[in-house]
Amino acid sequence: MESNITQSPQLVRAERLLELLFDDESRPSLRWLRQMQAQRKIPYVKIGHLVRFDVAQVRTSLEEDCTVHSRKHLRRR
Repeated sequence: MESNITQSPQLVRAERLLELLFDDESRPSLRWLRQMQAQRKIPYVKIGHLVRFDVAQVRTSLEEDCTVHSRKHLRRR
């Protein structure tokens, strides 16, 4: 018997999002995440005054939009 229930998105707080997406050694700051949010580079959901993030959507957004280059690469431009 199949279930017609769709899986709801996993909405998490900013701190938890950073824990889920990045390991301890490469985790960016909460300030970086808030800047990305303010620039609308990552999707978020507002529920009243609370801000939550869908882990899958943010992961997809970061994979599509963010490429990190070395400083050496940037100097060549």
